[in-house]
Amino acid sequence: MPKYNIIYISPADNPYLWNGTTLDKLEHTGQEMLLFSGKSFQDGELKEGIKDCKTAAKAMFPDDTDPKIKMVELKVS
Repeated sequence: MPKYNIIYISPADNPYLWNGTTLDKLEHTGQEMLLFSGKSFQDGELKEGIKDCKTAAKAMFPDDTDPKIKMVELKVS
């Protein structure tokens, strides 16, 4: 079963990794989507994880009225 990380993109175009509790800022290295956070979400958990991520993003960036959230499939063997 695939696992996913949830990434929030701020209005300033900075990526943040949702770790299930907080948003962790990622560095722009071109490799940020390859990181494994230690918190991954399975298909059945994505809806709730995205909802929680949007809530955290709203708290950190209250002016962001259209939060950009990405689900990144983890290629882990």
